[in-house]
Amino acid sequence: MEMKRESDFVRYLFKWLLLIFTVFAVVSICFNLVTYMREKQYYSRIIEQEQQERINYLSRNINEELTNLKITANMAVKEEIVQDLYCRYDYVNSYERSKLMEAIRKRCMEIDNLNSFVSSSWLYLPEKNLKIGRDGYDFVEEEAYAFVLENKENELISIKDGKAYIIEILNKNYLLDKWSRDNILSIFVIELNTGLIRQELQFAKMMDDDVLFMISPDNATVYFSTRDIIYQNLKQGEKPNKLLLDGEEYLFMSSHDDGHFFGLYYMQDQSFLHLIQNKMITSILLFAGIIVLTILLAFALFYRRVFRPLEVLLVDAFAQIKKSNLSYRIPVTEKNRVFTNLYQNFNYMAERIDTLVSRELKQEILVNQANFKHLQAQINPHFMYNSYFLLYRMIKSGDKEGSLLVCENLGRFFKYINRDSGENKSLEDEISHARSYAIIQGYRYKGIIHVDFPELPVRYHYIEVPRLIIQPLIENVFKYVVSEMEEEEEICLRVSYEEKGEELLIHVENSGKLDAEQLEIIRKKLKDTEENSDITALMNINARLQVFFKKEKPLDVNRSLLGGLRVTLHVNL
Repeated sequence: MEMKRESDFVRYLFKWLLLIFTVFAVVSICFNLVTYMREKQYYSRIIEQEQQERINYLSRNINEELTNLKITANMAVKEEIVQDLYCRYDYVNSYERSKLMEAIRKRCMEIDNLNSFVSSSWLYLPEKNLKIGRDGYDFVEEEAYAFVLENKENELISIKDGKAYIIEILNKNYLLDKWSRDNILSIFVIELNTGLIRQELQFAKMMDDDVLFMISPDNATVYFSTRDIIYQNLKQGEKPNKLLLDGEEYLFMSSHDDGHFFGLYYMQDQSFLHLIQNKMITSILLFAGIIVLTILLAFALFYRRVFRPLEVLLVDAFAQIKKSNLSYRIPVTEKNRVFTNLYQNFNYMAERIDTLVSRELKQEILVNQANFKHLQAQINPHFMYNSYFLLYRMIKSGDKEGSLLVCENLGRFFKYINRDSGENKSLEDEISHARSYAIIQGYRYKGIIHVDFPELPVRYHYIEVPRLIIQPLIENVFKYVVSEMEEEEEICLRVSYEEKGEELLIHVENSGKLDAEQLEIIRKKLKDTEENSDITALMNINARLQVFFKKEKPLDVNRSLLGGLRVTLHVNL
């Protein structure tokens, strides 16, 4: 009877859970669909408005520049110096003629430098077969007439051989045909910087596949375009604001500030938006499928009684072991006596693992502590005595500021070693400690050693490192290099930082005379497991960094460009 009531309760609970999850799935899917439609309309409108403002701004700027250049060309061709040269060309000597041409050449140079949209400019005097530009003048024959007649179709911007020009003509008689050869006195030509204009069009695009082009006012000639197109070949799409180009659909927009020079049209690629739309729909369908699958999976697990004592206890037990909670034990009670043997074996396994791990961890801690105390024992005595004698000499000599600085850094140095707790420190503290040591020793060996030890960049302050990995390297320089230096020889000590990939390299190097044989000896000793008394600091630092960063080679030794040893620490960022 109890089993039946339990079964009925499970079925009742199963039905209600199924209903709740089904309603939740339907509501979630509907909510996502409504949100998607609203966001799509909103962002489509925002993107279209933003792009319309961008092309309006671009069109207005280009039109202002071309208008200024048109006015400049019109003024240049009508300048008095041009008419003087034409009228006096055959009646003055070569010197006077050269002066007139030089004035025109300078005018062309001014125009070339006036505007970034100008590539070059020049003046034609067709009857004189003369062409004057910034580079000087040249004699041409039919070039001027041919140039003008080939470009007379458009009086605003002329396109020839992929180049664009603004052409202004000065006529002898404005009542006669403007393009008649006999009526042309002079021609002024400005070649536009087509590369810059195309670059401006490229910058105005929102996506790489969009098309932006400038076209003549009569829509007959495409001046500039981000893609080779023929305007007449564009086809109307399904909607009034849609065009088809090579079978692809584009949203069509035109600027509102074109002026008289051109029309600026923008075709926004719709394939990207369609791709986003398809991905969004796919995501919604996938979301719906995941919800349905989750419901089915959840009830399948529920139907199979996943909360049975064995599964619940074992899942929880192994999760605790995975979290390194090795003290966890499965409670053995009368209710689970069927699995008593299994639970006891699990508890025995966990206990053994806990014992072994604790033993290894304690042994590693004791070894590190011993090494650390050994380092402290090396650092404290002799350095302290020497520092007191240094202060004595400085105070006796009246070096008050130097004495205060040494006292301050000496206090920081011993506080860091003896009072600061914790095996690990921030790299900022470690570098600060090493710099205090270097400052003190720099005063002690003043005039003998030059120290270049910059402060650590702020972006590396947070890095956690083992204690005493920098200062012992600097101490080695004073211990071995300075003691072996010759008279009147100066030693250079340098510390530098280099970011490489996901590591920060800390270089500690010194000048001196280190040959390849000595360097190889140091490298071999670092590889040996036996302790080497003369490089104990290097071995200790290398071992602690290997444990801390889990690296095989956290420390490199090489020959410095200064001539001595360079030690490089690899610190994880």
